[in-house]
Amino acid sequence: MKGRRYTRGVVVAAVAVTLLVALAMWFSAAYARPGKPLVPLTQGTFTAQYTAEVMCAGGNKFETNLTLVYKNGKLARAVLGGYELPLAVFSYPHQFAYIGELLLDLDKVRSVNNETVKGLGGVVYKRSLNPVPFDKSPLAPRSQLLVETSFNYSRLVIEGHGELINATTHGLLIFDDKADVPYFFIIDIIHSAMRRVCRSSYANIVAYIREVR
Repeated sequence: MKGRRYTRGVVVAAVAVTLLVALAMWFSAAYARPGKPLVPLTQGTFTAQYTAEVMCAGGNKFETNLTLVYKNGKLARAVLGGYELPLAVFSYPHQFAYIGELLLDLDKVRSVNNETVKGLGGVVYKRSLNPVPFDKSPLAPRSQLLVETSFNYSRLVIEGHGELINATTHGLLIFDDKADVPYFFIIDIIHSAMRRVCRSSYANIVAYIREVR
């Protein structure tokens, strides 16, 4: 697949992500449903179960389980649909998976800003929201720190996978910074490990919290 251009598939995925960003912004302003338990306090060490909506290259979609295991705020293990993922999927290539960089180290969620990504050609938007539970999640956040990222580039070569031409990618993270838990996120991944679940290296993942222990 080396040298193949990903323009069409990635741009289509980026459009889908943009729509999901709008959805996420909508539920942030919606009325909370009463009675949902709060995300438990974790101090950075916990196992979180997510429902993950995965879109592969070509538009194939499915829903599966995603488990993230954290120790002292650092991601130690990730399992998607029964497959253990190498943590490299969250950091390669750097520009394309910056939300992944934040998921690897939760301390970065608080420190990331436009200065920290200036050299990468990205833009970061952050703000605190009134905590409102996502309709599909059984848990309510204690707080909501919204982080949106956008990266634009005319050409990005991804060794062993192809290249992106004139593409824009977006990512979103809603972080419960009181509980120290990623509550909801949208991430694009290009890594060979995704072929086990997508039959291609590309996946767009929308994930929301289901359980924390």
